Amino acid sequence: MTDFFEKMTEDYAQKHFPDGSVFASALKTVKRRGIGGFIFFGLFLAASLYGLVWAIGRTLELMAGGEEDMLSVSIVICGFFGVVILVCLIVLFILIKNSLQKQEDYIASSAKHSKLPVSEIETFERQATASDCYILKLTSGLDRVLSNGTNKDGLLTRDYIYLADPAQTVMRVDSLKACCFSDYTYYIDTGKHHKKIHCLAICLIASNGVSVLSDTTEEAGQALMAILKERNGAIDTNDGNVLPEGELDGYKKKVLA
Repeated sequence: MTDFFEKMTEDYAQKHFPDGSVFASALKTVKRRGIGGFIFFGLFLAASLYGLVWAIGRTLELMAGGEEDMLSVSIVICGFFGVVILVCLIVLFILIKNSLQKQEDYIASSAKHSKLPVSEIETFERQATASDCYILKLTSGLDRVLSNGTNKDGLLTRDYIYLADPAQTVMRVDSLKACCFSDYTYYIDTGKHHKKIHCLAICLIASNGVSVLSDTTEEAGQALMAILKERNGAIDTNDGNVLPEGELDGYKKKVLA
């Protein structure tokens, strides 16, 4: 188990949660990613504006020259650049809005997604830096690098579990109904055809209907199931079997029935 789960240390807490807050750290991560996104979409917006100005100029030239056969094509190009600019503006607005969020906003958002009162999220935060908190390392290698979690590691405190998903979901261990494997797929372009890639995820389902997925290795997932079963013997693990893609919703309804 120690290969996947480590006890919280002062060094780890200081490095990852220097402000003593999981959500303050998550907020900084989101803001760093937002800066990169802002630069990318800002440059894309500038290029699209240049393209729109050129297309409008070209359209006016065609109108003045009476070249009606090319005029419709030019108008379509203007419309294309207009749509791209609109999309860029929407994305930039969202990025700016996210960058202005505060720690309190993240805690409130976590409480909403977790269907828990804010007081419980705050209790989780206090427990997260305690010495009896487990650091959950569910992924490794490229999967860990590509993780979209706000923190690469999950956390298992005295009373709560947190897998650092984008929604910042926190669950009470004593409310868990299931912890099981689930399969999901995506496609990659190999140049000749699209290749289907299967990925393994761990799924947690709480009695209030909240669920969360996180990439995992088989060994780390089995270790998580074992430690959660020790704390809550009522948790269903689907006998360690992997739910095929598309069957998760049906399984969730069954365990919550």
